[in-house]
Amino acid sequence: MTDVLERQISAGVVRREAREALEPLLDDLMRALGFDKALVLLYEDARAALVGSFGIGVQDASVHEIVIPVAQGDDPIVGVLRSGHPIRLPDSANDERLLPSVRDWLRALDLGPTIATPLRSTTEQARDRDGKRGLAPGWETPGEWAGVLLLSRSSGISQADVEALVPFTRQAGEALSLQRDLSLLQETSVAHAIEKDWLWWMVNGVGDAVIVTDSNNDIILQNKRAELLFRAADEDSPGKRRAMWMNNFLFTAALSTWNLERGGPTRSREVTLVDPIEGSELIYEVITTPATNYRVGMRGTVSVLKNVTDIRHIGEELARGQERLQTAEEEVRLERDRLDLILRNVPNPIIVVDNDNEIISMNPAAQRLFKSETAAPRTANPALANDARFTSFLAQLRLEPAFSKRGEVLVTDPTTDERLEMEVSATEVRDSRGAVIAIVSVMQDIGRLRELERRRLEQVLFDSEKLAATGRLAASIAHEINNPLEAVQNALYLLQQRGNVADKAREYLDIAARETQRMSRILRQMLGFYRQTEVMAETDINALIEEAAALVAKRLRERGVTFVKELDGSIPKVRASADQLKQVVLNLLLNAADSMPKGGQIGVATSSRLGTESELFGRPAVQIQVRDTGEGIPDELLAQIFEPFFSTKPGKGTGLGLWVSQGIVQNHGGTMQVRSRIGRGTTFTITLPVEGPSSDARTR
Repeated sequence: MTDVLERQISAGVVRREAREALEPLLDDLMRALGFDKALVLLYEDARAALVGSFGIGVQDASVHEIVIPVAQGDDPIVGVLRSGHPIRLPDSANDERLLPSVRDWLRALDLGPTIATPLRSTTEQARDRDGKRGLAPGWETPGEWAGVLLLSRSSGISQADVEALVPFTRQAGEALSLQRDLSLLQETSVAHAIEKDWLWWMVNGVGDAVIVTDSNNDIILQNKRAELLFRAADEDSPGKRRAMWMNNFLFTAALSTWNLERGGPTRSREVTLVDPIEGSELIYEVITTPATNYRVGMRGTVSVLKNVTDIRHIGEELARGQERLQTAEEEVRLERDRLDLILRNVPNPIIVVDNDNEIISMNPAAQRLFKSETAAPRTANPALANDARFTSFLAQLRLEPAFSKRGEVLVTDPTTDERLEMEVSATEVRDSRGAVIAIVSVMQDIGRLRELERRRLEQVLFDSEKLAATGRLAASIAHEINNPLEAVQNALYLLQQRGNVADKAREYLDIAARETQRMSRILRQMLGFYRQTEVMAETDINALIEEAAALVAKRLRERGVTFVKELDGSIPKVRASADQLKQVVLNLLLNAADSMPKGGQIGVATSSRLGTESELFGRPAVQIQVRDTGEGIPDELLAQIFEPFFSTKPGKGTGLGLWVSQGIVQNHGGTMQVRSRIGRGTTFTITLPVEGPSSDARTR
């Protein structure tokens, strides 16, 4: 489509130029010889055909439709173009030598007898005179014109008309040549102007300053960008003119120095100039290329100045930033080494996982659990099992919305096969946008802590049992001594009331009375020590049972005992001594475990109710039941289990555990009952008042 459009535009220009050259000559010729109509056909190289250009006495639109391919060698009109000699066509509308389409066109134009004469520029005619005729290069040469002129007259055409056209043919060739020269000159001038205009826009469209200097390094040409640096106007301030003078001096001096250097034709250097507006320093990268104007033989230099001030400043800032970055990296490395040293020496396992629960980092303590390579060969790999348990635990822990989470997980020590109860503290790590990118988990072996706590409570319970036994023994002794002591005091009192007692004897009686009173006070103090009081506070019974169960969990697992809890979450808090009640529950759980050497089940249940016992009748109370599936207690021994120094485990224990436990429950104003069946197990039931013991409930 573009080629067709360009061809149409070019053909239109040729028609106009040919008409301007030939139309005055044709008018004179037609008036002189009496021709009615004239038709000009010009050769178009693009279509290799004679194409209608314009006409006189006919419509141009019809003329433009005529196309005669030059390949039609027997066509008389094409023959005129080739031979360069005019011919007559007495009846052009019916001449069989013409193409049917040409005859139709000529008939439509109403052409009568016609004469066809060649049209060529003077250059082509010279070629013809040299004998170079036909289709050899000549009229087909680009930039030259060739064609055929058809003249018609209704009265007919004679040989004299043919001879009369010879001068016209010469004049037409000269006119065509002159028009072609004018056209070429005009085209060259226009092309030169366009080229110069494009060159101006191209140079000024460049964002950098472009300067052309002569052999003396004086500026002879510059674009707009360069003018902002080197050309001062009359209305500019003195400071700006001074800055531009300085720029010319600096650039000329630099260019002179560069010209003395040996190097390639194109070199890149730098020059420092002054900003005419701001007065600040500007750094330019200059690319210089030698140039020669061959029209005038002048040599010079083309220079392109690129402002690299910001780039240099950015480079300097980047260098300083790189130094700061290296310093920061060194600090980070030192901090990382310190952190790594700390983590390596922390005894607790520390694990960092990503959002897919994949382990990113861990300290040596964690590697021992999750990547152990020292474990003996086994059917199952404990490290893999630990990893699976920990991953499952974290997946459940992620469901909690809290930022920091806690929980427990059971793992196996790969080197010893020991089961470890680990408390996990997991904390989310978030980025600047608040998205979770990792979770840091710190593990602590609470199994050993619980074992230590259990042993401590057992020791406290044992000490309490010894203290209670000692207190009861002291109370029994004090009670037994107190009775005869009262008799002695009464006897001394009666002796003191007698009036016939000698003064010396009365002195001894007073001494004896005072000493017996002192002995009585000592005995009362001993009884008060036996009845020590504990600090009471609001106590969560369910939490107390959970803590006691955690302390004995390891021992229960070792003995194959399972633990079942049925804790009522709605029970109220009880005013009690949490430490003493924990001793009671712990003692019952240990006794239950000892009664099941081959394993079994321990169940603990809590509930709230109104007391039915005489001590608690009608009062709000909390009930605790501890039941086991052990061997049971025979009926003949059941009534003695709360007596001191009685034990169903010969050779083990002191026989004071249940006696002390019952005393603690009674000091809290509650009751402790037991029922058991041989082979079915034993159940202990503790009932405690919610408001705590009454004022007289601490007496045992």
